[in-house]
Amino acid sequence: MSPVTSSRRGFLLRSGFAAGAWTLGLMPALAEASTRPTAAAPLGFDRGLRFEANGRLTVLSHVIEMGQGTQTSIGQIAAEELDMALDQISVAQAPVRPEFASPGLWPANYATYGSFGLPLSLREVGTICAAARSLLIQAAAQRWGVDPQACRTRAAQVWHPDGSQRLPYTRLLEQAAGLPPPAKPQRKPREQWQLLGHSTPRPDLPAKVDGSARFGIDARRPGMLVATLMHAPRFGAELLAVDEAPALAIKGVQRVVRLPGALAVVAKGYWQALQGLRALQPRWSPGPHAGTDSAALRQELLAAAERGAGLSFAKSNDPAIDPEAVALELGRAKHLLDLRYDVPFLAHATMEPMNALAEVGPDRAELWLSTQSAQDTQHGVAKALGLAPDKVTIHPLLIGGGFGRRLEHGFAVEAALLARAMGRPVQLIWSRETDMRAGGYRPAAAARVRLALGADGLPTALRVDCANPSLLEHSRLSIGRDPTGLDWSVGMGWLHHDYALGPKQLGWTRVDAGVPCGFWRSVGASQNVFFLECTIDRAAKLAGLDPLVYRLRLLAAKPQTQALLKALAERAGWGQVLPKGQFRGLAMSAGNAARSAHIVHISVPAPGRFRIEKIYAAVDAGVLINPDAVEAQLMGGTLFGLTAALAGEITLKNGEVQQGGFDDYPLLTLAQTPPLDVLALGLGQQAIGVGEEGPASIGPALANALFAASGVAIERLPLSRAGWQLVA
Repeated sequence: MSPVTSSRRGFLLRSGFAAGAWTLGLMPALAEASTRPTAAAPLGFDRGLRFEANGRLTVLSHVIEMGQGTQTSIGQIAAEELDMALDQISVAQAPVRPEFASPGLWPANYATYGSFGLPLSLREVGTICAAARSLLIQAAAQRWGVDPQACRTRAAQVWHPDGSQRLPYTRLLEQAAGLPPPAKPQRKPREQWQLLGHSTPRPDLPAKVDGSARFGIDARRPGMLVATLMHAPRFGAELLAVDEAPALAIKGVQRVVRLPGALAVVAKGYWQALQGLRALQPRWSPGPHAGTDSAALRQELLAAAERGAGLSFAKSNDPAIDPEAVALELGRAKHLLDLRYDVPFLAHATMEPMNALAEVGPDRAELWLSTQSAQDTQHGVAKALGLAPDKVTIHPLLIGGGFGRRLEHGFAVEAALLARAMGRPVQLIWSRETDMRAGGYRPAAAARVRLALGADGLPTALRVDCANPSLLEHSRLSIGRDPTGLDWSVGMGWLHHDYALGPKQLGWTRVDAGVPCGFWRSVGASQNVFFLECTIDRAAKLAGLDPLVYRLRLLAAKPQTQALLKALAERAGWGQVLPKGQFRGLAMSAGNAARSAHIVHISVPAPGRFRIEKIYAAVDAGVLINPDAVEAQLMGGTLFGLTAALAGEITLKNGEVQQGGFDDYPLLTLAQTPPLDVLALGLGQQAIGVGEEGPASIGPALANALFAASGVAIERLPLSRAGWQLVA
């Protein structure tokens, strides 16, 4: 962020008493709020602390709840800084307005992605609550005529230095509102935490269990209609003709609406709309990608990676980038690993399919939906309707699975266009088939990896040539794009790695078949960690070293990451002799902010068949805020990544996606889920989000276990394509 002036470094304190509630709107512009690139102008943010007359506090948050439990941790942060009981605090969704956008995202945004929700909340909400505590103490100190530094807070009260007098917060709000806010609020040091660092019950769970929680698909408006749609069977194709009569003949169907690249049926209910849609037999143009075939695309990706003639990452991306030094080391290497890998497109497969309820008037619009990117959705809908963004109101509701899929907002634009066409509220619900075939996939990718090894078997240089579509080119998320056209997500898992690998060279060739790609949980790390960690195991074998010992040597300069692997290895009993026919595999991920690792224990009852006996997972969250939440995130991420590694694959034939549901895009079942032992660690000084952890390292850990079992390295995912099958 830009340097912040002394006036901006202060807080704008607004206070008013209305309907029995005090609202403290504290607007800091914190220089330390972001370590992202310098902005053109200082950015601020607004957070509301709403105190009810009975002393209850509501914290308004831009973090969208999608099962990760961050809002529970936000309640802990507020309770900690204000010395209040957890049951006195609620967390509510902030209005989708610019002042609630987080400056910790770049550009400033009202969105939830990249595991930023918790660390940003700790910094932002924690600072605001610390400021409020300071003002309340000042107000009490003035009444008593004492030094504020001698006063303390406890149980939502300010205590006199003599310990015999106390004032509840509710009696101090008006006076606090008239005081100059602190220039630099002091948050509690970690050693004084009483609530943070401990697991607490999640207040959102009872409603999710009893069914009363409102997800996007549960939204309702008076007089609303329901719509569903089909997109063109090939990306980029257009509707040529359709006979609407068969759909209109179905009772309850109101209208057939043509949308860009799609055809919708609007009815009184979802079932009627779906039946109407199935009655249609539209004709579509071939489109520009009618010849796209997964087998041919795979060969194209591998060939592009082999050539290695694309864009190159620079030293500004990673100080270790040095192509000349890499060429020298590759030429004189004692051993050289020259490997090829590839992975397919992957769907997000969220349980709640895309949906949005829209109500559109002549000069305004209002939407209720499950979204990770409320602000981008607001702007996207406004543009489609020809409105100013402040004329579009977004109500983010609970999300039944995000994983990056709900960063896109095409479905919300479609709902808004349908509502405008009908002149009534319309809820658009995509079917599972539509959701699976509509794109936004994790890019298919290939890589050629060359690792130079010295006489001791340790790396002396790394060259990687990647080939894949650019997800930045397809995504509607307003996140920074490199003016050179380089896709920064390609570097995730390769750049700024903890391993000592010597000088690096990283290149990327754009190979785009017109298949829409987007952010998928763990993003570029989801494939790059697989490529790297399988390479590391092969290097360890060539060096004659145990895979754990080999990694610990590569991490000699990273004791915190070493500690993570050692703790996981101890938990898993790494090094103990296993029964005949049983094997272990290890992998770690440094592709996102946190560090995570997996050890997979398998048995091989027959050639090509394996059983997962147990999975051990560990993550270093830097600072643990709520250990249970960290463990839950790692469990979910592990199973998400395991599903993809086992059988996840989106394929195309003649330009059409072949998968349409959970029958041909299977998710891991409860019966297939192995025992999972999770270790949540806080080994650092700064809290780090862990939502992206899990998916990246579980796949290569399993692949390395199979490598240990067979001596044949895995170079392709899913494992079903590599000749392996999971058995119960």
